[in-house]
Amino acid sequence: MQLLNLDPEQPLVIKRPASKFPEAADVYVCDKCGRDITVHLYRGRAHVRQPLGPVRYVCRCGQDYLSGATEWDYLSDWEKRQWLGDIPLIFILFVVVAAYGTAAYFGVMHRSLITILLSIAGTPFALVFLWLFILMSAIPFQIAASLLRTRVFHRG
Repeated sequence: MQLLNLDPEQPLVIKRPASKFPEAADVYVCDKCGRDITVHLYRGRAHVRQPLGPVRYVCRCGQDYLSGATEWDYLSDWEKRQWLGDIPLIFILFVVVAAYGTAAYFGVMHRSLITILLSIAGTPFALVFLWLFILMSAIPFQIAASLLRTRVFHRG
């Protein structure tokens, strides 16, 4: 089984030079120095937005590669509206989490059994909303970082 690599405990790892990106691989290594640069390369996926980030990644050895990311200025108007459309959702999630926290606080402070039970029942939902809020709060900072990279710190 090991000879055919059929052992499920040792899956086959596909390793390619980064110059072959975006060909499918599990690990991409720098053509020049051999360093693993997989975390800096973003393969496109269906129904998922292209991540905001530098268009090119420069390895420590100086070799540069297309990263699979894009900058804010290179997005179409439709894509920009999609990114900006998530910002109001951040405020909605904040209001939901704050309302839950307020209800739980008053339930505990006033020793209201019904409010405490509702707070306990709502805890899983509040944790999911809090997690979404934390993840989505990065969007405005990603947009700002992209604008800084292309408009303020752009070399060229």
